[in-house]
Amino acid sequence: MTPMSGALDWLAVGDIAEERGSEDQRILGGGAARLVAHAAALGARTALVAKVGDDQAGSRINEGLERLHVDLRWLRRAPGQRTTVWHDPDGEAAGRRVERGADLALRLDELPPLSAAAALVVVSGYSLSVEPARSAALGALTTARARGARAALWLDAQLLWWTNARITRRVLEPAIAAAESVALQEADARVLFGPVDNREAVRLLAEMGPRLVYLTAPDGSVLLRDGGRAVACPARPGDSAPRDRYAGAAAFWVGLAKRTTPRKAATDSVRYAQSVRRAGAPRQLQPAL
Repeated sequence: MTPMSGALDWLAVGDIAEERGSEDQRILGGGAARLVAHAAALGARTALVAKVGDDQAGSRINEGLERLHVDLRWLRRAPGQRTTVWHDPDGEAAGRRVERGADLALRLDELPPLSAAAALVVVSGYSLSVEPARSAALGALTTARARGARAALWLDAQLLWWTNARITRRVLEPAIAAAESVALQEADARVLFGPVDNREAVRLLAEMGPRLVYLTAPDGSVLLRDGGRAVACPARPGDSAPRDRYAGAAAFWVGLAKRTTPRKAATDSVRYAQSVRRAGAPRQLQPAL
């Protein structure tokens, strides 16, 4: 694929973690890390800007991303800090737990130089939860145009609400305004706007600034708002719901980086999301969309 400028299709900025489930299952976690893993599996040339701890979890994450050929020159290891660990982040709030670590210590001055051009700068919204990661995430979005890139935001309002309900809307608004495209789930829309339908939710988001709004329903269907028009991209009947909540948005943004039309990128992303059988880093390279 040919990026708009420079050597990278994606520059992903934000949270990275290890997720732990029952029976000590360990998988790649964090919005930025999972998005970039799917993008790499789809053949995009990707780099990740994030921080892990100087521990075994950080080593496992590093090795997994290397196998996917993610450029890790800006993945920093923080001496004396631990890697963030999530327990059941996709489950009910009562069972959700996070052991905060190095990823939220990413600083604005640790972003790559503007000469590191990319087609897209993709930022994970959970990084907006605390400083200094908040400034780094906002800085990545607001300087995207200076590196010849389009700014994209994975919203993660539900996780932000769970950690700090009072500030969720306030910290997201400037990030949404700075993004050309925003991806979210139905649950994120409910946090921001209450019990409105999906068409109203994408309309309200578009009024906050982004040209493209990509909203995923629990069955994997997507509602895309492109400018003033909303387009439904239904899930395939009979297929199971997506197992990894990051897969569809990642495939959508890979399509945009390839200069696919937004509607086709959204339609293709539904197919890819339903093909992913497990959460975490993809086990093998998928055919390009």
